[in-house]
Order: sequence, then structure tokens, then C-alpha cells
Amino acid sequence: MAGRDATATKERILEAAFEEFANRGFAGSRVDDIAEKAQCNKALLYQYYGGKEALFRHVLECKMAGLQSIKEDPNSFAEAVGEFFDFYAANPWLPRMHMWEALDFGDRPVPNETARAEKFEQHVARIEDAQRAKAVDPTLDARQTLVSLIGLIQIWFAAPQTARMICGGNPYSKEALKQRRAHVVEAARRILETR
Repeated sequence: MAGRDATATKERILEAAFEEFANRGFAGSRVDDIAEKAQCNKALLYQYYGGKEALFRHVLECKMAGLQSIKEDPNSFAEAVGEFFDFYAANPWLPRMHMWEALDFGDRPVPNETARAEKFEQHVARIEDAQRAKAVDPTLDARQTLVSLIGLIQIWFAAPQTARMICGGNPYSKEALKQRRAHVVEAARRILETR
């Protein structure tokens, strides 16, 4: 019973922390508020996660874990971009956390920066491999291409008010997400196609 209680408490802490970090950023979130939302005392939060930055790091790791399951076929990067879009559609607060992270940490290293940079290097290497195989335009800078594709995917979720003002309606509606996904995949295909 105690093990299940600890597991449930840890899950409540993670969900409360995710909500706080997504709404207020790292700097604006308070451990007291997270503990209160998680219905636990602050000491347990420190015991389980070691502090606010470690908790932030853990929340990001947990929320981004689903990205690892997306397989990038070098012959169909545009479809992989669609799968990344689907992931963010299911986790629309994650890009907002990234924006808060940029504001809160500025030019200082962010939590898990080295590991996250390694993941980006893997994506760059896949693009370069596809360029050598002539599946992706070899004249493109692979790093700039990756940044462009990430922006294409995430802006819809990072700034939904912009999407609403430009496209009208609820950017999270099923139809709006379907239209945006189709556009993102086609735009990625056109960006990447060989010339």
C-alpha cells in the first residue's frame, strides 16, 4: 500500500509541476504551489525530486519521452514531421514550457542541455544521411533545416493566439489540427525535396 501511495504521490507531483511550469515558467513556479496542487507536503517533493530544477528536468524528460518512439524514415522526413506534430497536438503545453525555459534561463544552460543537444545531433545526422542519399535537398544546411522544421511544428502550439488571429476559430479543434498537420507535412515535403 505504501508503495502505491508513493507512486501516486510522485505522479501527482509531476502533473502539478507540469501544470505550474507550463503556466508560469521555471522562475515563476513555486515549490509551495506545486506541493499544494499535488496534495503533498513540500518535504516529499524534495525527497522524491531533490528540488525545483531537478523536478523541472524530470518533468521535461517524462513529457518528451514519447518523442523517442517516432521513427524517422530518411525517405519520408515529411511524414515524420507529421508524427512530431501529432505528438505536440497530444501535448500542446510542451512548446509553451520550451518558451518559458528560453525566457527563464536566457543564455545559461537549460536542464538536460547536453542530452537534448545530443538528440538534436542525431536528427541533424539523419538529415545529412538523407542528403547524401539524395532523399533530401543536399544544398540545404542540415542544422538550419532542423530548426525550421521544429519551428514549423511548434509555433501552432507555442502561440495559439497567433494561429487563432490568423486562421480564426479554435486552433485546437479537430478540424484545425487536421488542416495544420496537412499543411505542415506538405510544407516540410517542399522544404526537403531535392531540386
